[in-house]
Amino acid sequence: MTMKLRMATPGPTQVPNEILMAGAKEVIHHRSPQMQTLIEEINHELPKWFRTQNDVYILLSSGTGVMEAAISNSLNIGDKAIVVSNGYFGERFVDICRIQGVEVVEIRTPWGTSASMESIQETYELHQDAKAILVVYSETSTGVKNDIQSIGQFFKDKEPIVIVDAISGLLSHALEMDEWGLDIVLAASHKGFMMPPGLAFVSVSAKAWNVIGLVKPRSYYFSFERYRKFYPMAPSSPGVSLIQALQVSLQLLNEEGYDACVRRHQGIAKATGAALEALGFELFVQDPKVRSNTVTVAKAPGAISAKMLLQILNNQFGLTVTGGQGEIKDTGIRIGHVGAVDVIDIMGIFGAIEMSLSEMGHTFERGSSLQAIQHSLAEESVYV
Repeated sequence: MTMKLRMATPGPTQVPNEILMAGAKEVIHHRSPQMQTLIEEINHELPKWFRTQNDVYILLSSGTGVMEAAISNSLNIGDKAIVVSNGYFGERFVDICRIQGVEVVEIRTPWGTSASMESIQETYELHQDAKAILVVYSETSTGVKNDIQSIGQFFKDKEPIVIVDAISGLLSHALEMDEWGLDIVLAASHKGFMMPPGLAFVSVSAKAWNVIGLVKPRSYYFSFERYRKFYPMAPSSPGVSLIQALQVSLQLLNEEGYDACVRRHQGIAKATGAALEALGFELFVQDPKVRSNTVTVAKAPGAISAKMLLQILNNQFGLTVTGGQGEIKDTGIRIGHVGAVDVIDIMGIFGAIEMSLSEMGHTFERGSSLQAIQHSLAEESVYV
């Protein structure tokens, strides 16, 4: 029997068969009446998952592409931006800004911690000429989330726009774009939308559109003005097969519902942390209030090689779990639980982890991680 391949990663994620099959359907022309009907349905549905009255544009791109697009569309060369940098993707925002000629003011906090509102407010007081603040909602390199609600509300009546990388944070956490005062929100297909990589999403507030109108264009393909002009159709050839898959993704999300989707991710995230601690792992994010629902990052027990554990999981169980990044590159693991992940999935993942740890000679109580999962899920009333 061929080994099934499974992923417990923060992206790409496991793709349900219904979505895979939708992406394999006969391709339709991107300017046909059939495409018009399809895209109008999708564009009607997408904004409610961003909790916004704004349109949501679909880009044929990875998440990094839409991060760059957000910067090139909303900031001129020489403009100043405040960037929250507490992980690999915050650093990516910094790098993109600098390549785009934007002056960066970094708010750096240690990996595994969240930026405080006090530090953000103090930075803004020193740099009131900043045109934007950029922040990653769920930092998959560390397993931490930033308080985008407080950030958005603080800047709501101020000049800077708030740009949020919600690529891995959308759908696994609550996000209220309009209510919280977020101006440009970014997402991608291969996280909470349970799809293969290839689509990115962006929603733009009225405040941000006023800013964009003052920016000298630096991109043609990624021009938000072109997306608004052609909406609801794409300005260039779209990913037709991926859009057909997106239709089914949205149908599945609708069946579950927004609140239930967030609760499921929250419950499974807490259960994952409890299971890791039961096996002797140390959670990288110490403060439970800022742990992400997308991925749990942990340091392996002292005698255990994280690299070897990941190899055994992959070779013997077909299970991909990602390694640590940054300071825990050699000692950490990152278990993703975003998208189409349920209770049975997480229990199977930890069954494989326990068997792998036993093979490596790690001493622990057999079944302890599964007991921890059941206890945690019962507390959270999550059984789906």
